[in-house]
Amino acid sequence: MDYKCPHCGASLPEGASFCPHCTRTVHPRKEAGRPRPLRKKLLLGLLVLAVVLAVIGAVLWCNRPYEPQEYDGVGEVYYAYGDKTYQLLVAWPNDRCAPAPDIYQQGAPDEQYRWPSRWYVNDAVNGTDAWEEFEALVEAVTVEVIQDETAADELIAGQPSHREDYSPDAAMVSSLDFTGYSGEPQVVWTVQMKNGDVIRVRQNIHITPILTHEYHWEDYPMDTLEELQSLMKDIAAEVSPSDEVLLYLPPVTYEGELTLTRSYEFHGCTDGSGRTTLKGSVLIGDGNYSWINYFYDMDFVGDGTNTGITAPVKAWAIGCTFTGYQTGLLTQGGAWVNVTECTFTGNEVGLLYNSTGQSASDDRFFDNIFTDNGTAVLLMNVPTDLTLYFDGSTFSGNGTDIDNQCGHPIDVSNALFS
Repeated sequence: MDYKCPHCGASLPEGASFCPHCTRTVHPRKEAGRPRPLRKKLLLGLLVLAVVLAVIGAVLWCNRPYEPQEYDGVGEVYYAYGDKTYQLLVAWPNDRCAPAPDIYQQGAPDEQYRWPSRWYVNDAVNGTDAWEEFEALVEAVTVEVIQDETAADELIAGQPSHREDYSPDAAMVSSLDFTGYSGEPQVVWTVQMKNGDVIRVRQNIHITPILTHEYHWEDYPMDTLEELQSLMKDIAAEVSPSDEVLLYLPPVTYEGELTLTRSYEFHGCTDGSGRTTLKGSVLIGDGNYSWINYFYDMDFVGDGTNTGITAPVKAWAIGCTFTGYQTGLLTQGGAWVNVTECTFTGNEVGLLYNSTGQSASDDRFFDNIFTDNGTAVLLMNVPTDLTLYFDGSTFSGNGTDIDNQCGHPIDVSNALFS
């Protein structure tokens, strides 16, 4: 076979790689490829592997089992769920967003007292009530007490519940029962969430035993209103407002206005020598009131134009009579007042409630007699929605027995009307 040079056309020997005439290469050379180093291939493989592992790790992380968390705080805890943050706290009803980590109470060693611990759930951003939506996330709410090991008596916490009648703004309320010897226990609100989280909100209770001071008419001058008022002025100056003061009054008739500036227990005479009577009014003025003002076994007599007792703070009349007043007992401001075993006769209004507070002392209005009054009981405004029970009370000869203008819940099923 005759081979020709592709360049000059001269005949070429078989197998020639270049032309002997023009000396040019007959077969073009292929350019050798550049070798790819092994290190680069290894790095690329590792990078791909890292990306794959990262994707797998992200998938596993997103699908991992939820690990429950525990939250613990004194006074309040902030808890985030989804895109919402909640404020869980123990607080006073007048400021639901301000935590109350420490509560100071006082009590006599041999008496039982009750105080409500209120637990709130707020929207952490705007402070509004968030209990309704938060409740759906909750498995259970409990209250336990870490007792003061040095105290003689325990503090007992009641089962927490929502109290629409007593404190409707609170998510739940637990009643704490204690004596003056219960020391300094800690109340722990525990919230078990449906997702397994546990939230604890703690409240420290500081209970101080109170001193009781007794003043008997046989030992102190109390025969006139001026003497009684002077004694009370000295007591207010010398005795701590947190101490109890018991005044045992003589069987006399006082005339005029008796003014209070601190808490007292007034005990009318019951020895059979006569009753303690006030022809005038009791005015509870500005001052420091740590306790309920009690009036036992006293007769209050009006002139038809005045008020027997004007109570802007807590008061309780027991075994007293109110006769001839424009208003026998007037409740105003934020006060809660009780009357038991009392008699209201010939008043334009016997008991008048016109207060707008947020706490109540007791629901008992038992064994009272309302007779020949224009209106026996007038309810214009009553704090809380606590039902008033008139068990054993009798109503007769009144123009109106009960004028419930504010529609407050009352129970007269065990009262007598004639």
